[in-house]
Amino acid sequence: MIDFHCHLDLYPDPMKVFAEVKRRKVEVLAVTTSPRAYIKTSQHFRGSDNVRVALGFHPELVKQRHFEKDLFFEQMKSVCFLGEIGIDGSRRAMESLSEQIAFFNEVIHKASINNRKVLSIHSRGAVKEVLQTLESNNGNYVPVLHWFTGKIKEAEKAIELGCWFSINPKMCFTETGKKIIKCLPLDRILPETDAPFVQINGAPYMPWDTTVTSYLARENRLEFDYLNSLLHKNLDHIINLVQNN
Repeated sequence: MIDFHCHLDLYPDPMKVFAEVKRRKVEVLAVTTSPRAYIKTSQHFRGSDNVRVALGFHPELVKQRHFEKDLFFEQMKSVCFLGEIGIDGSRRAMESLSEQIAFFNEVIHKASINNRKVLSIHSRGAVKEVLQTLESNNGNYVPVLHWFTGKIKEAEKAIELGCWFSINPKMCFTETGKKIIKCLPLDRILPETDAPFVQINGAPYMPWDTTVTSYLARENRLEFDYLNSLLHKNLDHIINLVQNN
């Protein structure tokens, strides 16, 4: 199984979940919310071939933790995965929108000229701004839009720009989410949970959850194991892109 956007460090008992991830051989992208969180998370989850820790700076924290920006750009030089990064245009984050856009533009510009990186990108309420930034800085990176909530035309634009998509379980239960999933090419999709923030029956989704894979298998009339193998090929492709810089 695959979870390409999981806040592994923020579970109530992260080391217990980490041990189970290793036991089940789940492929996890452990995103982080700040440069300092990245340091701690990298220390806690080292020694596992199937857990990759991404350097992140959540857009809602960019203004609050502006003093960590230099640390982020220094760390960025030596990592292959960035996440969670992006722009949040929701009401609660509007106060820092200009700072978010400026920071995201700088991140994408640097990513476009450095060694290839994979980016897990937050775009809630700001799909237009995110896509504009990507289009203006087309280059040596792989953008993966996490839990995409834009319009169909925006999804089509993102596909044209070379974006990938990580699909959240909640998208499988809403009409809007289902319409977005339907328009995405299977070879640009990876599953995610965004756990522990996303929950089911009052408990966080786990990285080994099969909701997205099962949904994709049903919708495409494919066997579960075959669809799962396609998703793993997608993951292998992305990893090879950054390993073969």
